[in-house]
Amino acid sequence: MTDGPFKNLPLDRRSKRFAEAVQNEAVDQETRCAYANDAILNGILRENRKLVCALLQKFGQDGQLLLDPNALINDIFEDCPKSEFADRWQREVDLRLHEGEPALVAINSGLEAALETDINEFRTRIHEAGLEAQKERGMRKAQFEQLIEGCNRALEGVDRTRIIEALRAENNDAFKHDKRKRKGLDEGPKL
Repeated sequence: MTDGPFKNLPLDRRSKRFAEAVQNEAVDQETRCAYANDAILNGILRENRKLVCALLQKFGQDGQLLLDPNALINDIFEDCPKSEFADRWQREVDLRLHEGEPALVAINSGLEAALETDINEFRTRIHEAGLEAQKERGMRKAQFEQLIEGCNRALEGVDRTRIIEALRAENNDAFKHDKRKRKGLDEGPKL
């Protein structure tokens, strides 16, 4: 991954791996989807682990009746590091609480909405990286179009349910098995 049109672009390691796999058609569609799932999940957990833990694992788990769950939720958001994802999630939760949804429902449905926005922003970052690679690094137009088409196809297969389950468990490696390269029938196990 040190060579090619995505070198030195402002993408994290996992996003570059996804973009290169899509652009080069190096792996099958299922594996590209796994790369996307992994990049999105780890992008969220990298900046929001404390928030995810506080809201998804601890909130409402102690069995106590909360007199003011809205204030507790706002305190949790304020106590955790800020990020774009955290801000989106907070806006979504606040909107749902304002509409009268119960706190846990607002947290969960807000997470789903924030994840959907994050997936769309991930798509945009990959497209922008491809555009920059085309302009400045010599990526051909056909390669760029292949990247856009492959990226869109792979992101249609993103497993939102598994990403949310992995967030709840704080499991960075949820897609590790899915990303492994598949061995051909002629290749045997390593000796």
